[in-house]
Amino acid sequence: MKKKAAAQFVRRLAREDSLLAKTFGVRSSFGEGGSLIPALYALLVALLVCLPSTSRAQLVDGFDPNANDDVIALAVQADGKILVGGFFTFIGGQTRNFVARLNPDGSLHTSFDPNANHIVTALAVQADGKILVGGAFSSIGGQTRNKIARLNPDGSLDTSFDPNANGVVFALVVQADGKILVGGAFSSIGGQTRNNIARFNPDGSLDTSFNPNANSNVYALAVQADGKILVGGFFTRIDGQTRNNIARFNPDGSLDISFNPNANSEVDALAVEADGKILVGGFFTFIGGQTRNRIARLTATHRPRPTPYPRLTPPPRP
Repeated sequence: MKKKAAAQFVRRLAREDSLLAKTFGVRSSFGEGGSLIPALYALLVALLVCLPSTSRAQLVDGFDPNANDDVIALAVQADGKILVGGFFTFIGGQTRNFVARLNPDGSLHTSFDPNANHIVTALAVQADGKILVGGAFSSIGGQTRNKIARLNPDGSLDTSFDPNANGVVFALVVQADGKILVGGAFSSIGGQTRNNIARFNPDGSLDTSFNPNANSNVYALAVQADGKILVGGFFTRIDGQTRNNIARFNPDGSLDISFNPNANSEVDALAVEADGKILVGGFFTFIGGQTRNRIARLTATHRPRPTPYPRLTPPPRP
């Protein structure tokens, strides 16, 4: 039964991947077209990192919001409330289009209803409680917002923030200084050319000093304790240099030339452990000069190895 359920899940991902490809024309992680798999994969890796091995028998605790379609983005507020994004249109017993907020006990927070008009793929919470939302939508909070928006803590739209991305936003991270990192499949954001990655100041203006210029999609972002920025995706060049699917930037936006793990396929998930080690998930089979199938851990001081490797392109969808 477990194998059958897994096969059904993979087929579902393939269908959703093809749907986004046809609708938005975003490059697929498996070839041409669009992909929501990175967001789903990131969620699965995050669960693996956070849950102890004994948790398989401890998952059922009465928490059952019962979404009617896939959930692919989660964020927890300081007050314990849970932000949820994805494909769903019904959750917690009520209609909620693609984004919702739950109370810690799993019940729906009924006063929160931004009502996005399409898929939400990324969520992040600022220190001031404001909520960043990324995805494939063009309307949220009753107003036009293309692919990225910011909500006030009460769920109303922050009208001062409108980066207006021209492609899907897959990743959002807030730095310790309040600056906002954005990754996705766009070429314009904040009124300027930015290829697949950008940074905004806390006031919503584009950080003009930061322009890594990735040559293809960015699916994952993370920030280390020292402020360095980890970037994952399906790119081969970033900041004018060759970096295969993973790179690191200094806080000032310059490329960290000492870091080059050289993954041989897409990186979809990144997380930093308390000791500074870096967890990486994706479709790769080779990283850091060694064979690692789809998940690996790097040291914070990782340096490139000279060992050659074959570049692996994810297989096309059936």
